[in-house]
Amino acid sequence: MTETTEPSTESRFSAENEDLLEYRELSRLAIAAMVLGVLSVLSIFTPVLWILPVLAIILGLVSYFQIAKSEVLTGKGMALTGIGLAAIWLGIGVTQGVVRDRIMRENSRVMAQAWLDLMLEGKILESHQLTLSPKGRQPASASLEGHYQNDQLQKESLEGFKSQEFLERLQDRTGGPLESKFVADEPTTHDESVYYGRHLFDVIDKDSGERLWQVQVMMKRQAGFGEEQNVFHWVAGSISVTEVYPAARK
Repeated sequence: MTETTEPSTESRFSAENEDLLEYRELSRLAIAAMVLGVLSVLSIFTPVLWILPVLAIILGLVSYFQIAKSEVLTGKGMALTGIGLAAIWLGIGVTQGVVRDRIMRENSRVMAQAWLDLMLEGKILESHQLTLSPKGRQPASASLEGHYQNDQLQKESLEGFKSQEFLERLQDRTGGPLESKFVADEPTTHDESVYYGRHLFDVIDKDSGERLWQVQVMMKRQAGFGEEQNVFHWVAGSISVTEVYPAARK
């Protein structure tokens, strides 16, 4: 007759207790860090979402050090994964944002100087056209003088445009031709649909080389409407005199 021996109740409890003692809880902060690290890919689309990788890195570091000091928490790998993903996407997002802003600033500067040069050449009608949205501008083949004579609203808009301090100074000035010289870019601002570029230029008398005024030119890059809401256009915003040099006071 064969006898079988079963493990005693005491030994079974001892094994279960050992398993319980070895169990380590997965850190919730480490989980959150990894999830935010994965979502950090969205930060390449807009600076507003740079907060995602920043939070992922913070939570990842906090959870990593908590786990290192704790005997009941685990999840270092998840914390490090979240930190790594967040750092990669944040780096790409910041680099892309810097490059994009630089391109936008350079394009805005070129447009601003072209607009200023039109005014210095006395092409006031053409200058005013650039303050309008593309749909409101006249085609290149159109007669601008006839257009402003026949359109009362545009005529009133032109008069308001010509009443700006800088244009009044140009109209009152007697002398030779003028030219513009770039001085500096000023801080830019933007939202989801409009980019504002501001630039400083010196207005110089071509014959004497003397500086007359320093002006700030503001350009807007804005989205179209309706079917063109994903198409962006440059529109001249404003021009203001920021400094009058001694030569202009003579």
